[in-house]
Amino acid sequence: MIFGVLADTQTILTPLEITALKKAFKGVDAILHAGPVGEMRVLEQLEKIAPTRAVCGNAEQSYVRSDLYVRQAWRVGPVTMGLVHGYGKPQGLKKWILKQFEENPVQVLVYGRNFEPTARHLGGHYFFSPGSFMGNLPEGQHGKKGQRRVGLLFVHGKKVDGQAGIIVNP
Repeated sequence: MIFGVLADTQTILTPLEITALKKAFKGVDAILHAGPVGEMRVLEQLEKIAPTRAVCGNAEQSYVRSDLYVRQAWRVGPVTMGLVHGYGKPQGLKKWILKQFEENPVQVLVYGRNFEPTARHLGGHYFFSPGSFMGNLPEGQHGKKGQRRVGLLFVHGKKVDGQAGIIVNP
């Protein structure tokens, strides 16, 4: 199964952004949005590309937060997956994310917080963060905005791999 992954949309997508996502996510089976979504309409826009799962982040209005889960866990064949935005400083973020799934352990952890593109196995888990679709830089990096980024996550049987930080130019 191939997942298109994004985080940090913050507002309704423009036609150019939708076209760029259609190109980046061509052939995906589903889309994962690791928050913040911004507006519920974003999910309707993404659903036109592929079935979409999403969690709230730290920047939505209360009416959006009330419609989205903070985290989700599910199974893809033999692999358990978790989706969460994440909170706090980059130091200790992965530990915090693991703690969110203590009662329902997962192998693959998809998150958006810090916007640092990440795709790596660590201690029996696979951590995946696509980077920021809005071009926000990872915490601690200064300067103007960076390039917009998304990711592709591949789950084939027990094998998990991914490509984070794919540049998307609307």
